[in-house]
Amino acid sequence: MTIRARRRAAVTAALLSAAVAAPLAVMGTTAVAEESRLGQQTLWRESFNGLSGTVADDGYTHEPPRGWTVEVTPEMEAGGVDDWRGWSFTTREFWTAAEDQMRFRFGRADDVIAVADSDEYDDAAGAADRFDTTLTSRPVRVFGHDELELTFDSHLRPWTGQSATVTVEFDGSGEETTLLRYDSTNTTNDYDGNLANSTEALRFAVPSGVRQAVFRWRLDAPRNSWYWAIDSVSVRTTATSTPSLDDATSLWVVSDIQGHPRDFAHGLRDLDAVRPDGAGLLIAGDIVPTGTTAEWQQINDVVAGAETAGIMPDQLVAAIGNHENYAAESWETLRDRFLDFAGRDEVYGEYVLEGGGGSVPVLVIGQEFPRPPEVGMSDEQVAWLDERLDYWTARKKQVLVIAHFPLGDTVSASWIPWYHESYDRNDELTAMLGDHPNAIFLSGHTHYPFELGDWAVRRRVPGGHPDGFLAINTGAMHIEWDARGENTSGIGEVTTRDINRGLTIDVYADRVVIEARDFGLAGTSGDNDVNEVLRHLEVGNPLLHGRPR
Repeated sequence: MTIRARRRAAVTAALLSAAVAAPLAVMGTTAVAEESRLGQQTLWRESFNGLSGTVADDGYTHEPPRGWTVEVTPEMEAGGVDDWRGWSFTTREFWTAAEDQMRFRFGRADDVIAVADSDEYDDAAGAADRFDTTLTSRPVRVFGHDELELTFDSHLRPWTGQSATVTVEFDGSGEETTLLRYDSTNTTNDYDGNLANSTEALRFAVPSGVRQAVFRWRLDAPRNSWYWAIDSVSVRTTATSTPSLDDATSLWVVSDIQGHPRDFAHGLRDLDAVRPDGAGLLIAGDIVPTGTTAEWQQINDVVAGAETAGIMPDQLVAAIGNHENYAAESWETLRDRFLDFAGRDEVYGEYVLEGGGGSVPVLVIGQEFPRPPEVGMSDEQVAWLDERLDYWTARKKQVLVIAHFPLGDTVSASWIPWYHESYDRNDELTAMLGDHPNAIFLSGHTHYPFELGDWAVRRRVPGGHPDGFLAINTGAMHIEWDARGENTSGIGEVTTRDINRGLTIDVYADRVVIEARDFGLAGTSGDNDVNEVLRHLEVGNPLLHGRPR
């Protein structure tokens, strides 16, 4: 039996086993980002979306949610642009219409957001020499907890002399404890990619007997500095420690190999070194440069070759990318070569992988028709995805969805126009996933750095679940890209360096742990000492935890 025939047989077995429960299984620096974790319960949240009706009249309001306050210094009252005099509540669209200057990169923004913008405030006569404004939350009940976590989405552009702080005060004591401070000592002035479109998770101790906490966000800056926007504020209980890897179902995730089989083989050996019992290898597209038979043979030689003998996971799960169909042959011919490698009869399908953490459902979606658009999808595929998400949500399972292209306004670069609308049904898919907080969407294509604040994004949609869904950038085993330019309409991209990166995903009964890893380049010897964790993300199963009070 050939390697591809064995793979097809293995895939068929996996799909048939899934079909017992799912009859529609197939149709036709170490930066740490933290999410929900074991035992975490959301005690309180504020989305600012309750101000939507008020904001709709003028595009903004200074009137905060009930119980909140906005303060500005007396000097700021005399002049400057009224829209931006202190913390304003607005939408990303209204804010960006004033001026882009990287404001549009706040892709996490969900309807109404809170904005403090020194730069825009200064665009009228009489503006104060210093922009100083504080947003204060209503009192939040914290009684009975020893430790809690304040989380919020954040989009901060630093500047010399500017500081952004978050403090907590207990029971009106007048004493504030600083939970966060960003200034010129710990940020890169003018642009800091780790602070753009990011999420902050700030742990704090609760003194014994304390009943309430109040939080304050303050932007203090010289006139005509930059801005800070926040959204989706919540207070959560903290998590217990991560279980042993013995209790996990571990997966390897790579993408965008694009003619670099040596880096691919090297990355697989590194993955085996840290997760030797992987239940599956997930490849998020762009496996080959153009889709020729010779290119596919190079990849098969790695998967079935001596360099990776004895280490490959039993299951391979592949998504189709754009590079799979660039060769000068018909779409059908190139698609079928991908399907032969993937061991499927359709570009989409379902797998259920097994390991120490139990079963892990994986849904694969992708392009069914020749371009344009990049990802044309049939009604049948979209209906299938909707049904399978509902199926696993009803069973309170976290579910992985793997595709090559990112959805708009999710991970790094997906706010750029040529990435934003890759799917002909982008809005429909985003809304669908936004109803499933247990969904984790894995995408490649952009080649953007793991070091950016939006390598992993909790994407919320109007009318959807308040936690939205999680989107993850899978990195690349090829060159790295990054954006250059102030305004989205004129954005450009540059190649920054050669990279070789991927993910490990460890699935437990109550959480998923994702680590973004750097394998280093294979080089002439094929090996190096690099096998570094760049980001660590723990995502508790939100369907097992309580709703906010």
